[in-house]
Amino acid sequence: MRNPRFKPFWLRAENDEWQGLWAKGVFKKWKRSVLLPNNRVFTSRYVYKIKRSAKTGEANRFKARKIVPGFEMEKGVDYVDNFSPTPGLAVARLMMSLAVANDMELHKIDIEQAFLQADKLDEGVNGRFFINPPPRCPEAGNKNIVYEVFRP
Repeated sequence: MRNPRFKPFWLRAENDEWQGLWAKGVFKKWKRSVLLPNNRVFTSRYVYKIKRSAKTGEANRFKARKIVPGFEMEKGVDYVDNFSPTPGLAVARLMMSLAVANDMELHKIDIEQAFLQADKLDEGVNGRFFINPPPRCPEAGNKNIVYEVFRP
Protein backbone atom coordinates (compact mmCIF):
# COMPACT_ATOMS: atom_id res chain seq x y z
CA MET A 1 0.00 0.00 0.00
CA ARG A 2 2.88 2.36 0.69
CA ASN A 3 4.17 2.12 -2.86
CA PRO A 4 2.24 4.72 -4.91
CA ARG A 5 2.70 2.65 -8.05
CA PHE A 6 0.84 -0.36 -6.58
CA LYS A 7 -1.66 1.45 -4.36
CA PRO A 8 -4.44 1.65 -7.01
CA PHE A 9 -4.17 -2.11 -7.60
CA TRP A 10 -4.40 -2.87 -3.86
CA LEU A 11 -7.35 -0.51 -3.43
CA ARG A 12 -9.16 -2.21 -6.30
CA ALA A 13 -8.39 -5.64 -4.79
CA GLU A 14 -9.75 -4.52 -1.40
CA ASN A 15 -12.88 -3.12 -3.02
CA ASP A 16 -13.42 -6.33 -5.03
CA GLU A 17 -13.10 -8.45 -1.87
CA TRP A 18 -15.41 -6.21 0.16
CA GLN A 19 -18.06 -5.92 -2.57
CA GLY A 20 -17.90 -9.66 -3.24
CA LEU A 21 -18.47 -10.49 0.42
CA TRP A 22 -21.43 -8.12 0.61
CA ALA A 23 -22.88 -9.55 -2.61
CA LYS A 24 -22.69 -13.07 -1.15
CA GLY A 25 -24.47 -11.95 2.02
CA VAL A 26 -21.64 -12.77 4.41
CA PHE A 27 -22.03 -9.63 6.55
CA LYS A 28 -24.91 -7.91 8.26
CA LYS A 29 -24.54 -4.38 9.62
CA TRP A 30 -25.43 -3.73 13.31
CA LYS A 31 -25.23 -0.80 15.68
CA ARG A 32 -22.80 -1.50 18.50
CA SER A 33 -25.38 -0.27 21.01
CA VAL A 34 -27.69 -3.27 20.37
CA LEU A 35 -25.00 -5.88 21.07
CA LEU A 36 -25.14 -7.95 24.21
CA PRO A 37 -22.32 -7.59 26.76
CA ASN A 38 -20.97 -11.07 25.93
CA ASN A 39 -20.75 -10.35 22.17
CA ARG A 40 -17.08 -9.76 21.39
CA VAL A 41 -16.09 -7.59 18.46
CA PHE A 42 -12.84 -8.42 16.68
CA THR A 43 -10.66 -6.32 14.43
CA SER A 44 -10.31 -7.22 10.79
CA ARG A 45 -7.70 -6.47 8.20
CA TYR A 46 -6.58 -7.38 4.72
CA VAL A 47 -3.78 -9.70 3.70
CA TYR A 48 -2.24 -8.90 0.34
CA LYS A 49 -0.72 -11.22 -2.21
CA ILE A 50 0.51 -10.77 -5.76
CA LYS A 51 -0.32 -13.66 -8.10
CA ARG A 52 2.42 -14.00 -10.69
CA SER A 53 2.59 -15.71 -14.06
CA ALA A 54 4.45 -19.01 -13.89
CA LYS A 55 6.08 -18.38 -17.28
CA THR A 56 7.10 -14.73 -17.11
CA GLY A 57 6.98 -13.91 -13.41
CA GLU A 58 4.93 -10.79 -14.10
CA ALA A 59 2.12 -9.79 -11.76
CA ASN A 60 -1.17 -11.27 -13.03
CA ARG A 61 -3.42 -10.28 -10.20
CA PHE A 62 -3.39 -8.39 -6.93
CA LYS A 63 -5.40 -10.15 -4.23
CA ALA A 64 -6.61 -8.74 -0.94
CA ARG A 65 -8.19 -11.18 1.52
CA LYS A 66 -10.31 -10.13 4.49
CA ILE A 67 -9.15 -11.82 7.69
CA VAL A 68 -9.78 -11.70 11.41
CA PRO A 69 -6.48 -12.15 13.26
CA GLY A 70 -6.73 -15.27 15.39
CA PHE A 71 -4.47 -13.97 18.15
CA GLU A 72 -7.39 -11.90 19.50
CA MET A 73 -9.49 -14.99 20.14
CA GLU A 74 -9.32 -17.25 23.17
CA LYS A 75 -9.75 -21.01 22.79
CA GLY A 76 -12.73 -22.22 24.77
CA VAL A 77 -14.19 -18.70 24.96
CA ASP A 78 -14.43 -17.54 21.35
CA TYR A 79 -13.95 -20.86 19.60
CA VAL A 80 -13.89 -24.55 20.37
CA ASP A 81 -11.81 -25.97 17.56
CA ASN A 82 -9.97 -24.60 14.56
CA PHE A 83 -10.04 -25.89 11.01
CA SER A 84 -8.19 -25.47 7.78
CA PRO A 85 -10.12 -25.94 4.54
CA THR A 86 -6.94 -26.71 2.59
CA PRO A 87 -5.63 -30.21 1.95
CA GLY A 88 -2.29 -31.26 3.35
CA LEU A 89 0.78 -32.29 1.40
CA ALA A 90 -0.10 -36.00 1.62
CA VAL A 91 -3.49 -35.37 -0.03
CA ALA A 92 -1.86 -33.29 -2.78
CA ARG A 93 0.65 -36.07 -3.50
CA LEU A 94 -2.14 -38.65 -3.56
CA MET A 95 -4.18 -36.58 -6.03
CA MET A 96 -1.14 -36.12 -8.29
CA SER A 97 -0.35 -39.85 -8.14
CA LEU A 98 -3.93 -40.77 -9.06
CA ALA A 99 -3.91 -38.28 -11.94
CA VAL A 100 -0.66 -39.69 -13.32
CA ALA A 101 -1.79 -43.32 -12.90
CA ASN A 102 -5.08 -42.64 -14.69
CA ASP A 103 -3.66 -40.29 -17.36
CA MET A 104 -5.78 -37.38 -16.13
CA GLU A 105 -5.21 -33.62 -16.12
CA LEU A 106 -5.04 -31.55 -12.94
CA HIS A 107 -6.37 -28.02 -12.62
CA LYS A 108 -6.08 -25.68 -9.67
CA ILE A 109 -8.87 -23.58 -8.23
CA ASP A 110 -8.64 -20.28 -6.44
CA ILE A 111 -11.19 -19.53 -3.72
CA GLU A 112 -12.40 -16.01 -4.43
CA GLN A 113 -13.94 -15.09 -1.09
CA ALA A 114 -12.30 -16.34 2.11
CA PHE A 115 -15.31 -15.58 4.34
CA LEU A 116 -17.43 -17.93 2.26
CA GLN A 117 -16.09 -20.55 4.64
CA ALA A 118 -18.34 -18.91 7.26
CA ASP A 119 -20.61 -21.97 7.26
CA LYS A 120 -17.91 -23.60 9.40
CA LEU A 121 -18.47 -21.02 12.15
CA ASP A 122 -21.19 -23.07 13.85
CA GLU A 123 -18.66 -25.85 14.46
CA GLY A 124 -15.92 -23.74 15.94
CA VAL A 125 -17.00 -20.26 16.98
CA ASN A 126 -19.09 -19.80 20.12
CA GLY A 127 -22.14 -17.62 19.59
CA ARG A 128 -22.27 -14.70 17.25
CA PHE A 129 -19.20 -13.34 15.50
CA PHE A 130 -18.74 -9.59 15.00
CA ILE A 131 -15.98 -7.53 13.36
CA ASN A 132 -15.18 -3.83 13.27
CA PRO A 133 -15.41 -2.12 9.89
CA PRO A 134 -12.16 -2.51 7.94
CA PRO A 135 -10.09 0.48 6.86
CA ARG A 136 -11.34 2.33 3.77
CA CYS A 137 -14.88 0.90 3.89
CA PRO A 138 -17.81 3.38 3.99
CA GLU A 139 -18.32 3.01 7.78
CA ALA A 140 -14.62 2.80 8.71
CA GLY A 141 -14.66 5.89 10.91
CA ASN A 142 -17.98 5.11 12.60
CA LYS A 143 -17.29 3.47 15.99
CA ASN A 144 -20.98 2.61 16.45
CA ILE A 145 -21.14 0.22 13.47
CA VAL A 146 -20.10 -3.46 13.57
CA TYR A 147 -20.62 -6.30 11.10
CA GLU A 148 -21.89 -9.74 11.99
CA VAL A 149 -20.30 -12.57 10.03
CA PHE A 150 -22.72 -15.36 9.25
CA ARG A 151 -23.45 -18.13 6.82
CA PRO A 152 -24.55 -16.89 3.39
